[in-house]
Amino acid sequence: MGCTQSSNKYTEDGDLPLPPPRPPRKLKRDLVKREDQFKAIDEYALKTPRSAELSVTALSAHLVNGAKSDLERIRAFYRWITHNIRYDTRSDFHDRNIDTSGAAVLRMRSTVCIGYANLFAELCRECKIPVKIVSGYSKSFNYDPERVFTTRETPEHAWNAVYIHGNWQFVECTWGAGSIDERGAFIKNFSDFHFLTKPSHFIVTHFPYMDNDMSKSQPWQLLPNPLSLETFSKRLKGFSQMYVWNLKPISHPDGVVTFSRKLDLTIQYPSSYFFVVARLSKKFSTRNFDQYVLVENLSGNKIRIRVTPSEKGTYTLKLFGRTDPAIEELTALTNYVLKCEEVDSEVFAFPSHQGPFGSYHDYTEAGFHSSAGKKAFLQSKSGKVDFSIKTTKIVDAVAKLEHATKNLNLSDNYTLLEREKGQLHLKAKFPSKGYYKLSVFTKNENAETFSPRIAYLVFCGEDYPKSEPFPKTFPQTTQFECRLLSPATCEVKAHEQIQIRFSSPKIVQALLHETPMEKSGNVWEGKMKTSSPGERIRVSASDQKGSGYWRIYEFNVM
Repeated sequence: MGCTQSSNKYTEDGDLPLPPPRPPRKLKRDLVKREDQFKAIDEYALKTPRSAELSVTALSAHLVNGAKSDLERIRAFYRWITHNIRYDTRSDFHDRNIDTSGAAVLRMRSTVCIGYANLFAELCRECKIPVKIVSGYSKSFNYDPERVFTTRETPEHAWNAVYIHGNWQFVECTWGAGSIDERGAFIKNFSDFHFLTKPSHFIVTHFPYMDNDMSKSQPWQLLPNPLSLETFSKRLKGFSQMYVWNLKPISHPDGVVTFSRKLDLTIQYPSSYFFVVARLSKKFSTRNFDQYVLVENLSGNKIRIRVTPSEKGTYTLKLFGRTDPAIEELTALTNYVLKCEEVDSEVFAFPSHQGPFGSYHDYTEAGFHSSAGKKAFLQSKSGKVDFSIKTTKIVDAVAKLEHATKNLNLSDNYTLLEREKGQLHLKAKFPSKGYYKLSVFTKNENAETFSPRIAYLVFCGEDYPKSEPFPKTFPQTTQFECRLLSPATCEVKAHEQIQIRFSSPKIVQALLHETPMEKSGNVWEGKMKTSSPGERIRVSASDQKGSGYWRIYEFNVM
């Protein structure tokens, strides 16, 4: 949100000269020690009676009366303004020559940025708190990352700097009151982020430029090393939560990125849990390109977003995230503009997946070792993968395979998940080239449902149309800790002698059809001659003598 006003509107009316602008020695984190520190003064400000709102002087006196320090006084001013003043979205605001003085804003309860800044400044001056109205450029609701700011433009926004406890601090009442939606309507939404905002965060969206004098304006960035307008134009704009969570775009700090074929964006996060979802759309197109974006967890609390578009052009990459696994809602973080100048001759889509591949946040509670899922990307060899996953307890697990663009026949068993003490063995086959999502689910406690615990991304570079699925398995297959030795396919030939072998430390009797199988150690073996195509060969077993049999494998005669 912004407004168009000439620079002579931002003169100071205080009796005393202002302290010189310098980077604050104390930041918000030094002044605000508790999350509920402003609870009492906020409630006091929100309950202000109408009788105290008849003039700026009366309002200031009332709000100051409930405060114990200058910090609480300016907080009361900020909270009252952001709650009671609406942003005027009408495009003809300036044509109507609307009064933006504090008294007029208080009377009309609606204004633009300079009105917000004027009212805050006048409330501060009533109690002799040094305050500055700063004007300049902003990356507001309709900001285009490809826009280049120049000093030939008239500054279109205004905010405040206020001097408390020997430090200048930023206060942005306009953005603290709410935002403008895609329809151009004002949405009231209080933001604590825009109160005492850290200068290094504030400069991402606010660039001071007053009286056509850059040398006098730069100190009001309150930074030890002020940015140039060119750097400000290029710098990636993050939404407030990106800075609240202290997320850092360490690979690409600029909002517009030009690349060829592949782009890797890296973001660092400080928390123990961080979940990111990426959305990719192309300008002037209704198609969705999300399947050409991959989110990966890296070591050192880093997340990599890999983009491999299938077409040249200009894209918007939107990032959303959360830091609490108990909250499903995602928060907007930032938007990149990506310019892809060249693509590979063959581009593979990634499987549909929310967040990074690898282990889910609750995988250790579900019984997996902390090392499980750390290596989330696998490359298949000869159309197969075969690996083990460490567990810390007995887990009831199933596996699921999904191709990025093709539907696999659900009746075909392209995965084989086997269990033994301390680990799971997972095998998978890939009939066609491309990316796959290989997921491991475990049974939830006290429920019959299963939830995903690990998701692997697998790439197969060749087609294997003759890749035969595994035999059909059953819950007792893993319960009895069976491991199939041969054959490793679901199909056996008709009218031929076959041999079926598997191992299990728990089974005490097994049948191949109706014929008892022989045991040597933990290995069971049975032989038979198959009949006509269409027959099903069943292997059953029991873990107790004299008890009923459970089916553990099923083969098809072809």
